[in-house]
Amino acid sequence: MTALFEFLPLIVFFVVYKIEGIFWATGALMAMMVLQILVTFAKTKSVPKKQWLFLAIILVFGGLTIGLRDETFIMWKPTIVYVVFFAGLMISQWMKKPAIKGLMGGAIAMPERIWNRLNTSWALFFLLSAMVNLYVAYQFSEEVWVNFKVWGMTGATLLFCVASILAVQKHVTEVDTPAKEND
Repeated sequence: MTALFEFLPLIVFFVVYKIEGIFWATGALMAMMVLQILVTFAKTKSVPKKQWLFLAIILVFGGLTIGLRDETFIMWKPTIVYVVFFAGLMISQWMKKPAIKGLMGGAIAMPERIWNRLNTSWALFFLLSAMVNLYVAYQFSEEVWVNFKVWGMTGATLLFCVASILAVQKHVTEVDTPAKEND
């Protein structure tokens, strides 16, 4: 259910785009992101920094798209997000603290060189994704870009997740976690 909740704004964007077009879809995406943050806060009493960053980017680029009636801004949004991820991963790599390890290191253990490779691989994936998004946005129709963004990039990301798991699985060991006592 959590995965569906994460993808709900993207699904709503796609459905509204097919019915009403890019500007209404952009507004729906903005509204769904706000709703997603409100629901997250209601459930957990906190909102991850990543969600606030996504919301800010979507509100800025979505607001520009609607306010200026120019779909270019919403088409740039994925590129900006991908570049932010690329930069974050590369900065963490440069600081010798791979962000991927920070996200997953509590659940699995791997040699440091494997964490570094995984971190760099994801950084390069996001950089390539940023470039491909711009290419599709400028070389193809709006409809092709929407389909590419919703289905192509989502599929590419899932495939890269699977490829990453397969590439590192022989190096992975589970981290021992203390068992919780039932009171």
